[in-house]
Amino acid sequence: MPSVLITGAGQGLGRELVRVYAAKGWTIFPLVRKPEDARQLAADHSPDCFPIIGDVREDAVEKSIADALDAHVESLDILINNAGNIKKERGLLRADTSDMLDHFNVHCVGALRCARACLPFLRKAARPEIVNITSRRGSISRTPYLEGGLIYAYKIAKAAQNMLTACLSEELRGGNIRVFAVHPGGLKTAVAPPDADVEPADAAHRLFHWIDDVDDTVDCACYDLTTGEIIDW
Repeated sequence: MPSVLITGAGQGLGRELVRVYAAKGWTIFPLVRKPEDARQLAADHSPDCFPIIGDVREDAVEKSIADALDAHVESLDILINNAGNIKKERGLLRADTSDMLDHFNVHCVGALRCARACLPFLRKAARPEIVNITSRRGSISRTPYLEGGLIYAYKIAKAAQNMLTACLSEELRGGNIRVFAVHPGGLKTAVAPPDADVEPADAAHRLFHWIDDVDDTVDCACYDLTTGEIIDW
């Protein structure tokens, strides 16, 4: 049975991804921060759902992930780094340094922690993949053309995550581990942008099929899930 670890699985896209992979018969490791979310996910998707309680902002999450995987599987097929946050303080004078550090810790360092914890298990899979959920707002080349003002913390953190994606791909390709960045579209969530037009459930189904269709011809890049186009870094 194939296996997937999904971070940020307590709500939004992460929770919808758990539903999709459960319906497809996968073994699922949802990473959540709240015990009540872990209990609900286990109840909804047992017996092949093993929630992990942890915070990607903390180094301790690596051991929590490794212990959970070691207890239930020998290998991990897919890691989806979906955990994220956003505070919409716009402009230089309103950019809060603590917010910037927190965003960087979640989107970039948090994804690194999860990749490092999963690496021994990914190496044992036949077709391992890491998918980092990114945003069009992390594209440096698109910055002059995006409306809504400059949300420094989020945009910079996502740009850093994109560089992490490229670095992971460069290092891990020799071990047959594929790494991609995927922009799921403007998701209709509580912190949605004004032009949000994608339901999280629809994005989860699209992402599942996108990952399932990835073959050796698909290079590391930033993919727009709604258009199929590549977003310039």
